[in-house]
Amino acid sequence: MESLGVLLLHPMNAYLEQELDRRFRLIRLWDSPPDARADFLRSNASAIRAVVGNAGYNADSALIDALPSLEIVASFSVGIDRVDLAKCRERGIRVTNTPDVLTDDVADLAVGLAIAALRKIPQADRYVRAGLWKAKGDYTLTTRFSGKRVSILGLGRIGLAVAKRAEAFDCSISYHSRSQKPFPNYRFFTNVVNLAANCDVLIVACSLNSETHHIVSREVIDALGPEGVLINIGRGAHVDEPELVSALLEKRLGAAGLDVFEHEPFPPEQLLGLDNVVLAPHVGSDTEETCKAMADLVLQNLEAHALNKPLVTSFSGKRVGIIGLGRIGLAVATRVEAFDCPVNYYQRTKKEYPNYTYYPSVVELAANSDVLVVACPLNEQTRHIVNREVIDALGPKGVLINIGRGPHVDEPELVSALVEGRLGGAGLDVFEDEPNVPEALFTLDNVVLVPHVGSGTHETRQAMADLVLGNLEAHVLKKPLLTPVV
Repeated sequence: MESLGVLLLHPMNAYLEQELDRRFRLIRLWDSPPDARADFLRSNASAIRAVVGNAGYNADSALIDALPSLEIVASFSVGIDRVDLAKCRERGIRVTNTPDVLTDDVADLAVGLAIAALRKIPQADRYVRAGLWKAKGDYTLTTRFSGKRVSILGLGRIGLAVAKRAEAFDCSISYHSRSQKPFPNYRFFTNVVNLAANCDVLIVACSLNSETHHIVSREVIDALGPEGVLINIGRGAHVDEPELVSALLEKRLGAAGLDVFEHEPFPPEQLLGLDNVVLAPHVGSDTEETCKAMADLVLQNLEAHALNKPLVTSFSGKRVGIIGLGRIGLAVATRVEAFDCPVNYYQRTKKEYPNYTYYPSVVELAANSDVLVVACPLNEQTRHIVNREVIDALGPKGVLINIGRGPHVDEPELVSALVEGRLGGAGLDVFEDEPNVPEALFTLDNVVLVPHVGSGTHETRQAMADLVLGNLEAHVLKKPLLTPVV
């Protein structure tokens, strides 16, 4: 297959580039300076039979015209909006992409952005690192994601994966697509304005074409309204960006979580200073697992083409270990199952959940988990239940999440493990000596810190207040208490 000349348009993945170089005759477009590209293409045109591009760099009309021997365009992406498909059909050039393998990652990010925007997780992390929790007290109340009305623009592979995940958070699902789909539990809207008017969170997950360019217009944004949240994991051009910016500035839109922008890598500068937007640099599919799978699909398609075979075109989620399978632990398990994560747990006694794997010790649980979530009550037996042995069993690729209590974790051991790289990462809502947080954590980029805001939503605090009032009234009226402890 060394006779197949492959033009790689841009550095996009080290593994892919290495394998292209090993298996084919690789030609790197960036080996020539930008002002000499035309001459470079002319001198290599007869050898280039394949082009590998991605969402940002691909085979447009000019490039196709410059390559008379081109036979196949293999895109390192799902989206092929930057490929001139009409010209490819005209020339008989085959086109492939990398569907399915990135579906889970992009859907994960969509839900993550929604939670981050509603719960203000990046802002809360900055609040802790700046020492404001200790100086100014508790962080502001936010809004929950669970139970929200979620609308999805485009119910393809990614849209369906988002819907599945949102359902696990007890969210109702509605959608707009070119045609109604056979999903009776999801409400279909024939236009996007009505879709936006009937939701709390609008997630853009459709493909980009002339019909969907700026499909999220001012009218759609205004229908979503000052309490609404827009999440874009599609393409930047799906959204009228100047209208989005002005809506966020003027508070006509509540918040946004954006992974894509119209003119990447240049997000509008006005967004950088806003507190009601979460920004990510087009990382929807940027996990090690997915990029490897995408690269393998590109390579398989090129090899199939070279061998005159049919073109080709998942992996399960992370293993999640939960310490404590009570109400909160079970709610965590339900949610992560929707992300195709196998669930393991440790509890004083084995529970009747055949789909979950029980481990009789926390060390065994940690050794068989990628993510370890602490969700048990705090008592003498669970104090420092996450010790050095547990942390080392979780290992340098493991992630620890503590939403229980700070003393569940041996904090000095956790800090040293994160600093030394013996633990991959951590997400911490609780600490041993609140509001004092170990300062060594402030400069680490493998930890997310929030100031004990697990229940800090308007909805939950209202419900908690109602329970307090209900218990007091029951006591006065000599009725049974609603939530007796002793």
